[in-house]
Amino acid sequence: MTPPTRRGFVVASTATLAGCGILPEESEPIEASATAPAVLPESSDYSLIVEESPTIETTVTVDFSGDVELTSRQDVIATVFQRVYESASGERFGLLTAPAVQVVDQPEVVRDPLTAVDSARVVSLAMDADVDTVSEWRESGSATLLGTETTRMAAMATIDGSERDIARVRVRTGEDSVTAIATAPDDTVPPFGAVTRNA
Repeated sequence: MTPPTRRGFVVASTATLAGCGILPEESEPIEASATAPAVLPESSDYSLIVEESPTIETTVTVDFSGDVELTSRQDVIATVFQRVYESASGERFGLLTAPAVQVVDQPEVVRDPLTAVDSARVVSLAMDADVDTVSEWRESGSATLLGTETTRMAAMATIDGSERDIARVRVRTGEDSVTAIATAPDDTVPPFGAVTRNA
């Protein structure tokens, strides 16, 4: 028996999946920009030190399961709002607002492109610092960001050559996703609840 060719397999897969509208295709990268930045209002505790709109290039992967296992990959070029703040004691608080992108032909399948970026790169953007390593994220209670209570994640990162405890929360808001990351020593409560956004 002659083994099926790659083309034959693709044709068979297309026939099987034609009705679900999620067959991955070779396509141009999705280009998207966040609509409005999340910000931390100026206070005596934190001052804005970075206000940029960097471009992130990544590949978002979506796995589907069912009668047929399917993985869809889509290149994304995302323009992100970056806001970095510093307290009088030297603690950093970073906000990254990224566009939530629809990576396949399914309106409910929307992804934050920052989730596909290496953790060290994301923390580096949020801290505006050199980040060598980030440990595995672990759940560490909850926090409220932009009025939404969500899981607070904790990790250890090497930032500018020093080991630091960091905390992260992430929420969807409108057409964007907001990631907040803070250096978080035991005696400091990051100002997640004070973040605002006009959109």
